[in-house]
Amino acid sequence: MYKPYRYLALFGTLGLLWCGFTHAVEFKSPPISIEQYLEIVRQNNSLIKNASLDVQIAGANKEAQSLYRISPTVSYSRGPIQNQTPYTPYNIPASNSYSLSFTVEGWGKRSAREKLSQSQINASTTQLENTSNDTQTNALFTYINTLRLLLIVNSEKATLDKLATYPSAQKVTDAQKFLKTQIAKTEKDLHFASLNLLNYSGDALKTPPLPKGNLNIPMQTYRIEDLIDQAQNNRAEVLNLMAYIEVADKNIDLTMKNRNVDVYPYIGQMRTSQYQYSNGANYSLPAIGPLPAQTINTAGTTYTAQNQITAGITIPIPINNFLQNADIVRAANQKLQNEMQLRDLKVQIGVQVLQASLQYEGAKENLMNAQKAYEAELKKPSADSVAKIMNVRDTEEDLLNSKTNHLKALINLWRQSGNYSVPTL
Repeated sequence: MYKPYRYLALFGTLGLLWCGFTHAVEFKSPPISIEQYLEIVRQNNSLIKNASLDVQIAGANKEAQSLYRISPTVSYSRGPIQNQTPYTPYNIPASNSYSLSFTVEGWGKRSAREKLSQSQINASTTQLENTSNDTQTNALFTYINTLRLLLIVNSEKATLDKLATYPSAQKVTDAQKFLKTQIAKTEKDLHFASLNLLNYSGDALKTPPLPKGNLNIPMQTYRIEDLIDQAQNNRAEVLNLMAYIEVADKNIDLTMKNRNVDVYPYIGQMRTSQYQYSNGANYSLPAIGPLPAQTINTAGTTYTAQNQITAGITIPIPINNFLQNADIVRAANQKLQNEMQLRDLKVQIGVQVLQASLQYEGAKENLMNAQKAYEAELKKPSADSVAKIMNVRDTEEDLLNSKTNHLKALINLWRQSGNYSVPTL
């Protein structure tokens, strides 16, 4: 109902402020749809891009973990090399020694690492989806809040245009002043809200954008049991936690496989070239009795080239594995902790869906009442046409607020039940 005193009490004060308060806020960016805006958010938001980089890191880690860890080692030595000869004809040849050693991993280690790495990729992917959904939902709510203010500004301007068709009168002039002041104030609120849209788009948008569309989303009816079941199976948090349970399970398997011992085969070769032990020596024997003095010559000994090959294997004895199981307990408890967290999360999700459903039912009821009030005001006869125009504007603003609350409550119900759809505005 139009209450003249509601406006008359404000007209005097607002009239004093009107001249300095009513300059319009200009928007340089063209309007963009919600689909365009959310695509910009997906492509440029740092939280989403960082989560995407985590997926790439997990993929690169899988490549590394899938490799066989043979760790080959090659060694070479030559010797002995002496700086002096202890005595003549002392002679030790120098030899060249080569060896190759490597690791043969315990049974199942590589495949267990590969499976763990794949589960980590899956967990990173679900985390990316979770981060993207949360970020886009916040951006969507900001878009809706901005769209609400834009529609209110349009409603106020349309009302002002209607008043411009009336003959000049004090009541018309006062109503126009009031609307111009309201438009200036709402446009400033709109500019402030549109700045919030830049918070989710990285550096892709240089100026605040304007939304476009409407808030005319039909009322929905759901069966609460279906929503709870859907939420407990499809909520991003559930999928993410289930992925981490899978990671913990694969980590248990790797922990067990890591107890399988690695063995270390090796093979070596030592090559010694031909050498002579002595270059020859002369021994003089004095005359003894009837034997005359003699000189004995020895040519020394020549050794042919030598080639020696050795092979072997080193096998550790894992005594500590039989004396402790802390690593297994730690890995198993991590999985148990995640499972208990998932159990509690599903209980909390059931409560959250119920609460969101109650909020939505309340928002639907408010929207129906606002719609009825608006339609009744349109049909209501009135001798005061200016008052009727202003009352219609008031009920239209109430209707826009109710539509906004209805839409946000609907989206919240969708999100709580694991539905990440975007409404068509």
